[in-house]
Amino acid sequence: MAYIEVFPKSTEAQKKLTDHSTSVMDILYAGTKEIFNVPDHDIIVELNQCTAIAFNSSAVQASAVPDVVVKISTSDHDFQPKFQSLCDHIVSNWNAQLGNTLKLEIWVNVISTWGCNIDFG
Repeated sequence: MAYIEVFPKSTEAQKKLTDHSTSVMDILYAGTKEIFNVPDHDIIVELNQCTAIAFNSSAVQASAVPDVVVKISTSDHDFQPKFQSLCDHIVSNWNAQLGNTLKLEIWVNVISTWGCNIDFG
């Protein structure tokens, strides 16, 4: 399972993501499917609205604030050795599609407990 959340960190980034939402979601979905090798229904990609109000001045002055943060969460501990490959794959395809117009950070993590009431039948 992989739950992918895309967080634009400015209204400008949000507009670019909205304009390219199909290709952005395809990059994230296809990369996760290829690297994790999971069923189609085990990948959810969600594009969020910008909720950032401000950033600390030292991060802004250092140009360290990303335009987009992608958070990928999985409950499958066995995927952990594949995290770097997934990040590299996504960054490569992101740059090929979008160039360097949106600075990207990807955070991948394992959630230790997971449950749901969804019937996958």
